[in-house]
Amino acid sequence: MKFEIGKEYHRKTEIHGRYKGQAQGGISTPQDEDVIFIFTSEGEENSYKDEYRPDGTFWYTGEGQVGDMQMKNGNKAILNHKANNKIIHAFEYTRKAHVRYMGQAELLGYHEEVRPDKHGEDRSAIIFHLDIDSCPDIPGSSTTTISTFSPKDLRKKSLLELREAALEKPSHTKNASERRQSAYYRSKALRLYVRKRAGGKCEACAVPAPFESRKGPYIECHHLHRVADGGPDHPMNVIGLCPNCHRRAHYAKNFREFNDSLKPVVRELEKNFS
Repeated sequence: MKFEIGKEYHRKTEIHGRYKGQAQGGISTPQDEDVIFIFTSEGEENSYKDEYRPDGTFWYTGEGQVGDMQMKNGNKAILNHKANNKIIHAFEYTRKAHVRYMGQAELLGYHEEVRPDKHGEDRSAIIFHLDIDSCPDIPGSSTTTISTFSPKDLRKKSLLELREAALEKPSHTKNASERRQSAYYRSKALRLYVRKRAGGKCEACAVPAPFESRKGPYIECHHLHRVADGGPDHPMNVIGLCPNCHRRAHYAKNFREFNDSLKPVVRELEKNFS
């Protein structure tokens, strides 16, 4: 079974019904399969704060609700996934029992930090740094090494070149440092692409940017599929908004409905590139 990026699945029947594995919890390690499933929820619960970082990596909290997290079971499976030839598939919860596929993930490293457990007691938590490939497979898509380019070079690129840079597939032959650089490069390319695509106007209300910054018209990038205020870095998932619409997308009473109304707007904008 091949998972489709952005598609919603019923966790119990469509994932565990096929692969087995633990049907509860954030990390599932099916026996006799070359896969590991990780699941994340929007927001923060019991110190499990998962989020995309400014460098394009995704920080994922390990398993263990009480006491110090240990590098065993699911945590150990993530740590050793490359050595054991296991593919990590990342999903985010969208509604009860349903998850959306984010893409394949590769471990770049991890750190430990103090966070409260479910009883509010401080403990050492494991935070994995993942590179999630959220770009769908496109025939003829580039697989060139992008870490040879400086992020500063991106400002010289055209709209199409920025889009291609944001969609370049990371090479799995790179080491962790190179993949981290690539994740940052793709993330920055996407932000520049969305702002250039917006053309100085909010892509929601069409009002011109409220002011000019040193880098041009001030437009903020908003992810339509939230994962702790982030989301998969893909042109179909990001829209350029004025500050007012951006706050509306996060804090309005009907923010979910507003976000849903923005999805067809982006689909229409991206038709020129399909």
